[in-house]
Amino acid sequence: MPINTAAGTRLSIGPRLSAKLPATESAAVTLLEGLTYVEVGEVSNIGDYGDEVGDVTFAALADSRTRHLKGLADAGSVELTIGFDVGDAGQLALVEAQKDRSQFDYPVKVEYVDGLVDYFAVKVMSSRKTIGGAEDVITRAVTMGINSEIYEVGPTP
Repeated sequence: MPINTAAGTRLSIGPRLSAKLPATESAAVTLLEGLTYVEVGEVSNIGDYGDEVGDVTFAALADSRTRHLKGLADAGSVELTIGFDVGDAGQLALVEAQKDRSQFDYPVKVEYVDGLVDYFAVKVMSSRKTIGGAEDVITRAVTMGINSEIYEVGPTP
């Protein structure tokens, strides 16, 4: 596949999950693909996300060598910049997810222009408005903490 620009990428949020995602990737993807999502309108930037494994070090006295081991995986938090639209159903769903203090996550779907789809589960941690100056677009800054692995689903032929 050729490289692409981010133009045409869409982000959507699904309904609050009522349990943890299944342990196997195939079962989790089946569940996530079967949900109904609402697209978040006016997304202008999706920050970076994806697993990073912690560096666990150990130093034995005898060999005077630090050894590196893989620790916990952390998909991090993703920052969204969104053109503020008070009536956008997707933006309203993000705000509701941010206000939700339950233990359950919300599924997110990122669709790329080439048909690739990423699914993951999040807690919406913040939803802030940025007013700026007279010639700035009012935006919403959203932070989502990712609590699952990133499930990458290739385009269907």
